[in-house]
Amino acid sequence: MRPIIAALPPVEAAYAMARFTIMRSKLLSVMDLLLPAEGRILDVGCGFGLFAAYFAQTEPGRVFTGVDSNARRIAMAQKVMQAIGHEGDEFLACDARDVQVAGPFQGAYLLDVMHHVPKDDQEALLRRLVDLLAPGGVLILKDITTEPYLGLKFTEYLDRLMVGWNEPLAYRHHSEWGEMLAGFGMRIRAVRVPDVLPYPHVVIAAWKP
Repeated sequence: MRPIIAALPPVEAAYAMARFTIMRSKLLSVMDLLLPAEGRILDVGCGFGLFAAYFAQTEPGRVFTGVDSNARRIAMAQKVMQAIGHEGDEFLACDARDVQVAGPFQGAYLLDVMHHVPKDDQEALLRRLVDLLAPGGVLILKDITTEPYLGLKFTEYLDRLMVGWNEPLAYRHHSEWGEMLAGFGMRIRAVRVPDVLPYPHVVIAAWKP
């Protein structure tokens, strides 16, 4: 994590440290095991490229395409990947709901992205990502489930500190995400990942036939 944080300006470095604190090593290890060890990986809502860089270091055979709506974050993501010496990756400034990339990908993931997507757009986004996967590819959705209630409210309060009080937040119970993905013909596995803080983390992996 140190080379990733060192590649960022002070404010973004502080944010990166906070994100890695929230996304503890146990949670990242679960995702790391679920992602393919090599091949093209799509990071939706990649931000500064923190997690693409992390997963690139654990398995150098992964080649990342990151998308984020913020062009400044995309530029930083490219810098972070250069700092760790990982080559061949691509980062694009575009809306997650309109992912203008060409498949196939062996894996894709959304890390705390879906509850920031308007509820009416969530299913279409997941459908698009499933279409971009190669047969046997995996889509990993890490998000916040809606139970326990106090854990959800704790997370929502922190989200509000980040995004303000006007942006809609669209949390779903993990069973809803599973049913949605199963409706696309995917094979589903959901894992609740406990934390010392009351975040109700859930990781859902969905494999394409």
